[in-house]
Amino acid sequence: MTDTNKVAAVILGAAVSVALIRFFSMPKEERRELCDHIKVKTSELLDNAEETVEKVEQYMAELESKGKNEWIDKLYLGKRLLKEFYGTDKRYLL
Repeated sequence: MTDTNKVAAVILGAAVSVALIRFFSMPKEERRELCDHIKVKTSELLDNAEETVEKVEQYMAELESKGKNEWIDKLYLGKRLLKEFYGTDKRYLL
């Protein structure tokens, strides 16, 4: 594993840890609301599978165009993809 991959893994691991801590510190009603939001958005993505695949392919092409050492740009790209697919006006975890 290269140094940049190690750094990216640490950053992603830290982000997941913070999200889990935040999730489990939420009131149960807010947790349910977040889970319902994720279920609805996932259902919408599956209902529009062709459009979803096209968007993912666009993001993957952009990801592949990044150089080896542009891992920060790759992380922002992943954030942008998740925000486009699951974003909402209410910020649940941050």
